[in-house]
Amino acid sequence: MADQDIRSSHQGFTDRVHEARAHYAQQAGLDKSLASPRIRLGLELYRNGPASIVALSARLKISHPAVVQLARNLIATEYVADYRDRRDKRRRLLALTNSGRYYFSGYAAHVELEAALLSDLANAAGLPNLLLRWEQALAERSLSKRFQGVISGITIAPYRAAFKASFERLNRQWIEASFQVEDRDQAVFDDPVAQILKPGGSIFFAVTAGGEVVGTCALLRHGRRRAELAKMAVQEQFQGLGLGRRLGQAVIDFAEAAGFEDIVLESNQRLKPAISLYRSLGFLQEPAPAVSDYARADVFMVKTLG
Repeated sequence: MADQDIRSSHQGFTDRVHEARAHYAQQAGLDKSLASPRIRLGLELYRNGPASIVALSARLKISHPAVVQLARNLIATEYVADYRDRRDKRRRLLALTNSGRYYFSGYAAHVELEAALLSDLANAAGLPNLLLRWEQALAERSLSKRFQGVISGITIAPYRAAFKASFERLNRQWIEASFQVEDRDQAVFDDPVAQILKPGGSIFFAVTAGGEVVGTCALLRHGRRRAELAKMAVQEQFQGLGLGRRLGQAVIDFAEAAGFEDIVLESNQRLKPAISLYRSLGFLQEPAPAVSDYARADVFMVKTLG
């Protein structure tokens, strides 16, 4: 099943569940959906007794201010009262009043019956069998291994015109976070074909099956014998997943296949994770050349090829 089909099916299932719950609430004449934060908070107090705002926020996964607002509403309707904790006078607790217990006991019963309705639908649709097969699939191959599988499914692709904007966006992000975009950067961003590809270099991209670019790295030619690894960038949410290593290795493989004797790079000592990656790829630090295209460069590294 294609990724888009999976998302559509998931959304369709979610919509059907919401539809069934809304129908139950309408048929039962309820003034609130059983999934509403107000009802969930009241049921939490009904089932588990008095609790602090902080505890309710954590249990319900609702923000602290939202819980405060809900509590004020329930206090105004006299379903909830607040009082000081006898064991800790600095802490205030929320608890149901007699009216609140009466009101939310009815909702507790409706939650039970709504669950029966959804269970009936699930059984009719074969959901239990699907969940059983789901668990069997996880037993055969864990979620962690499946996650690594989909990350490995991100391909390393060569430059295409459609990737030009991503090349600039990804690199501009890390440069502007710690430094300034320099003239040499801008020249490469403006025309990567003329600056990198036509002289004999290459640009690689980490691309999802749906075409989202989440990383890039370039190889620049310096004469017949020397290449340069440059403009490596991985989208922030994808850092730490091995994409930088795959992109760097793609550049190294390209340089070796092209017959270069060594490959160099320039970096900055602030970029410690990047420098650690370069070392793991076999780059060794050497004295920096007297002239550099970049004012920010204060680290020079070399990897001998072949």
